[in-house]
Amino acid sequence: MSKKRKVRVDRIIILVLLGLLVTVLLGFGAYKLIDYLINRSESDPNKPEVIVNPGPVETNDDVKVSLVDYEVYRSQEDNFEFNFIIAELNFKAKDPISFDLGNLQTSEKIYLNNVSKYVNELEEKGYKVSKLGVVNNVASEKNDYSCKLFIPYTTTSSSLRLLNSKDASMIQFDLDAKQKDISTLKFNTEQQIEVGNTNVTVSSSYISTMMIHNGERYTSNIPVYTFKINVNKVEGNVMITDAKFIRNSNDEIISCMLEDYESVQDKNCLGKKLVEGDNGALFFEALSREDNPDLSGSLMLMFSNSNDWVKIPTVLE
Repeated sequence: MSKKRKVRVDRIIILVLLGLLVTVLLGFGAYKLIDYLINRSESDPNKPEVIVNPGPVETNDDVKVSLVDYEVYRSQEDNFEFNFIIAELNFKAKDPISFDLGNLQTSEKIYLNNVSKYVNELEEKGYKVSKLGVVNNVASEKNDYSCKLFIPYTTTSSSLRLLNSKDASMIQFDLDAKQKDISTLKFNTEQQIEVGNTNVTVSSSYISTMMIHNGERYTSNIPVYTFKINVNKVEGNVMITDAKFIRNSNDEIISCMLEDYESVQDKNCLGKKLVEGDNGALFFEALSREDNPDLSGSLMLMFSNSNDWVKIPTVLE
């Protein structure tokens, strides 16, 4: 290779290296510029601040729990394996109240944050525990707060203790005092209706939580109101072809759940032949219950042997 050609190759190599160096420097400069702009934007005092909800305050050690009043409910009819207390408790602290019910346990080792299975069993058998005003969490912006709690028990002794594990304090219940019959919570309003030669009894609603859809059991997160239908008399091939509930307050129409839904306690009788002496139920999901507490209205039934709706004034309990 000639000397002149060698010099030319060296110059090309130097120019390529310089080009690569300039490219790297430009890329680094662009990166620093973008990073500066991003940091400036994030530190802009005019930019809205995003605040993450910190969640509930932890249970304070200085929360004092005391008994205000209580009632003891015992079953005289249905075969329950437990009874229960509705206790009004007072919570006091220096700060707003946020108390974990897992800190309260009975002398039978039942924690009050784990009592839903007892409430569900009562509701399934037609007892309206919700009418007693119980809560399932204790939280208030105030530092002095009272509320009612559901306390199940199975003991046959005359007393029950409630332990607060936060400060080892204890509340004693006399189970022979302040007794009430659980039947006061029972949905027992019934109405008989006749359509042609068909006579059925419609009982007022109770809440179902354990449901079945196409043979698969599930727990409903939405209250499912269940109207029991008892067939007293029927002639021919008669069925309930449609059903709906109309609220008095706003004329909202709640449609009946379809035939492939039923509860663990009652089968769905919609669209099925009515059999004398048999019974079933109609199911309604009350989606707007919390927004509209007025549940009075009319249950509307359409029978296959009539062209008219049967109107039954009633209440979704």
